[in-house]
Amino acid sequence: MNYDPRVMVPHDRRIGLLFGGAPRVPRMVELAQQAERAGFESVWMAETRMTRDGFTPLAAIASATERIGLGTGIVNVYTRGAVVMAVSFATLAEIAPGRVIVGLGPGSPRVLAPQGYSWSKPLTRLREYTQVMGPLLRGEDVTFAGEAVSLQDARIEDVLADNTSEIGDEADLPIYFGVTGRAAVELAGELADGVLYNVCLPVEYLARARQAIERGAARAGRAAADVDIAMVILTAADLDSEVGKHRAHAFCSLYLSLFPNIAAETGVDPDVIAETRAAFHGHGLEAAQRVLPLDVVDRLCAAGTPAECQSRLDEYRAAGVSLPVISALEGSIELAIEHLR
Repeated sequence: MNYDPRVMVPHDRRIGLLFGGAPRVPRMVELAQQAERAGFESVWMAETRMTRDGFTPLAAIASATERIGLGTGIVNVYTRGAVVMAVSFATLAEIAPGRVIVGLGPGSPRVLAPQGYSWSKPLTRLREYTQVMGPLLRGEDVTFAGEAVSLQDARIEDVLADNTSEIGDEADLPIYFGVTGRAAVELAGELADGVLYNVCLPVEYLARARQAIERGAARAGRAAADVDIAMVILTAADLDSEVGKHRAHAFCSLYLSLFPNIAAETGVDPDVIAETRAAFHGHGLEAAQRVLPLDVVDRLCAAGTPAECQSRLDEYRAAGVSLPVISALEGSIELAIEHLR
């Protein structure tokens, strides 16, 4: 049976857990086991920083769990070729049949540039990777001449060749796009099974994104309701509300300083963002925190006591998020798993 996120748990109580590159892999496995016991639907592994890759931790988690979905949240469409990308997902699906979610995204210039990749034609790459992924996973010979992807009689051989009758049963892996901007979200509406919105975005963002999903879906002649809406929500739970909020504030100060495309969608005064960024690059994180108002935390995160975090998750649900995926800061992960639903 293929992974179907919408039948795993009651619709209004779906929840996932994302690891953003930390903690150490053995600890991730322990936390994923706890999340599975607590009824979490899925666990996601980000490959957006040069820390840990997106597949090895999920393979370890797959071997130590039984039911929980396993998603890349996300891997970019630059640093792996399309065939290697498909092979990686096929191999993971062999370890955890019926549980794998393909999370793809354009990545970030900040992460790609140090590796020697220019962020050119990101949406073209995302489209073309998506176009070849299904045929490759079905074990077909794929010839494709695109702007970013060029394949000549490419075929996955060793992982899937033993029993071609089962290839179709595991090949239709759901594809989620990790995207933020209007054009990218429209592409998700056109091509993807789901979308995984970024961290540090306000509830108000969802209405704009919904319009983009609808435009993309209409372009493809499909229903917008067919696109599952997931969102990574920065979570900092603590029995002391102030401690949780200050942890989240430090993260926001860092994140908005480094990722201007996300900052532009937050609704925070652009002058404040510019001042925060200048303070960070000039004097460090503490200086940035002194500029960015603390109240942005309540706008962009789920932070404070577990009850405050739960209330915030439910606000995102009410605004259209079917699957909140919590990205819990260090020191708050176990508390979040225990209390948030």
